[in-house]
Amino acid sequence: MQTTSLEDRTAPQARTVVVPDSARGLAPQRLPDVLTAQERNVTMLLCEGMTAVAIGHRLVISPRTVEKHLENIYAKLGVCDRLSAFLCIHEIGGASVR
Repeated sequence: MQTTSLEDRTAPQARTVVVPDSARGLAPQRLPDVLTAQERNVTMLLCEGMTAVAIGHRLVISPRTVEKHLENIYAKLGVCDRLSAFLCIHEIGGASVR
């Protein structure tokens, strides 16, 4: 059995998510019809790897509003996080190469 110290278990884990180039060309009209226009905008920027703060700056809305849009997007897509949302959009053909 492998043992780890308390320090090892409490240290934050660095995570890196690499967004494939194929996500860079999301076509808004191909995103699910259940998403509002603003949710589609947020989804496109999310798939570019942008943070809530960066999305907020781009769309001129607060980061908290972005987070609320993300909650709604996740619920509508039946996912629980950014990566799952990206994969869902990619699988349904919402991502294309520019």
